[in-house]
Amino acid sequence: MNEVNPAIIAYIMHLHVATAGFIAATAIAAGGLAWYGVRDGLWWAWITAVISPVMGLAVALPLHWMGHFNYDWVSHLGPIYVGTIIYVVGALVALIGLSQTALATASAGR
Repeated sequence: MNEVNPAIIAYIMHLHVATAGFIAATAIAAGGLAWYGVRDGLWWAWITAVISPVMGLAVALPLHWMGHFNYDWVSHLGPIYVGTIIYVVGALVALIGLSQTALATASAGR
């Protein structure tokens, strides 16, 4: 019978908790930037709120499909895809709002 080393299990649990913490921190940062910065029309806030989650996906998602481990099923990645779709729609809505605000500000300044 093969027994798994408890130190390996503890290390894997540590990685899960650390990853969950980074995901939550990114969500809070993006939400805060959107709520306070994007609503005030600050382009840097929108850019930062978009770049940080995209960077996380760009690093984490490809590993699921490279054959290193078998976690490419819908029940594992499905919530990520749904969340990504919701996030992209929200980012586009915010972008439209920022663009309209910028145009209105530019035309008011004339």
